[in-house]
Amino acid sequence: MQSSTSALTSRNYRTYLAGATLSLNGLWIYRVALGWFTWELTRSELWVGIIAATQFGPAVVLGPIFGVLADRIDRRSASMLIHAASVMNMLALGLLTLLGFMDIRMLVLLATTQGVLDGALAPVRMSIVPNLVSVRQVPNAIALVSINFNLSRVVGPTIAGLIITAFGVAGAFMFSAAGYLGMAIAMGMIRLAPARKSQSTRKRHWAELVDGAKYVLASPVIRDLLLVTGLSAVFGRGVLELMPVFADQVYGGQARTLALLTSSIGAGSILAGLAMSRNTEWTNYRTIRISLLLSGMLVVLLGCVNQLIPAIVVVALLGITLSVCGIGSQILLQSGIDDDFRGRVSSIWSLIAFGGTSLGSMLVGITAHFFGLPVAAMAAGLACTLLGLIGFRRDASHTR
Repeated sequence: MQSSTSALTSRNYRTYLAGATLSLNGLWIYRVALGWFTWELTRSELWVGIIAATQFGPAVVLGPIFGVLADRIDRRSASMLIHAASVMNMLALGLLTLLGFMDIRMLVLLATTQGVLDGALAPVRMSIVPNLVSVRQVPNAIALVSINFNLSRVVGPTIAGLIITAFGVAGAFMFSAAGYLGMAIAMGMIRLAPARKSQSTRKRHWAELVDGAKYVLASPVIRDLLLVTGLSAVFGRGVLELMPVFADQVYGGQARTLALLTSSIGAGSILAGLAMSRNTEWTNYRTIRISLLLSGMLVVLLGCVNQLIPAIVVVALLGITLSVCGIGSQILLQSGIDDDFRGRVSSIWSLIAFGGTSLGSMLVGITAHFFGLPVAAMAAGLACTLLGLIGFRRDASHTR
């Protein structure tokens, strides 16, 4: 790849990527520990789904507001503040768990707090990357961030399994705090390039929310990309949030089994990210739509599999297809939107991606509570496939 299109030629971007490596591994350690701890406390698929929803649900309610703020405030300072608050929340989780004061109500409260922080961070994080590199480097930068995210999905759960085995979930929460601290330090070392377009005259928050919605609705490309993102989040990622239950109830394993399954998802995602970082010419709407349909079929297959090794293969393939949907939609969006609207569009993407995952995990958890997890997974996969087939009235093939 020519240096002119490689985001790694930017020192600011390299610093950002190093800090993101620490925080993302901390994030995945936290997610694995949180899911496993919830299952240990309650032995309830419903509660696992509820806790998963608290991680993403705040983005649904507050995401548009966070998007407006991301277009108004200094994104670097906001990122440092949010990461510092996350460090404090992780330390509270670890200490309360270590001292034996944690119950499901307190866990819901602290998980929701982290969900709010992550919801505020999402549009800020997505808006920062394009301000670290040149216009030509944006697709490569987004793909590399996704590779880093999914590499942490492999490494983080593996570390989490080892930490939980050796030190318990309290130790895992403490390690997560260290990861978030690393990103706060990295953000203090970078400088963001000024917006590529002059900022328009600021309006009231509500008016800017309306303007952001109008901007999205006026673009068929953005609308269709957000539709694919929503379907893959609800019926794909939502099912994967129930991995703690799969690991124990279906495959008869422990925390290490959960780490293995989560790492397999990440390994598949890394392959997709590597392919996209090397060449984004094939990244278009048709490719993303096909990946959505394949994801639905794979989720159905996951519901049919009751052996660990075949399940590892299935979730790895799901990592590939769901990442093509996620990374592809981000590349197409971030490459084409105005910088004045970047935070608001990013927040809507986050609202749909994270909110869809939250909704999906709740729906799957409720269905699994009454009918069993395999039935719930097969139902979600069928819904994803059918809606993917009928949800698009025109056979669009959007390109960059």
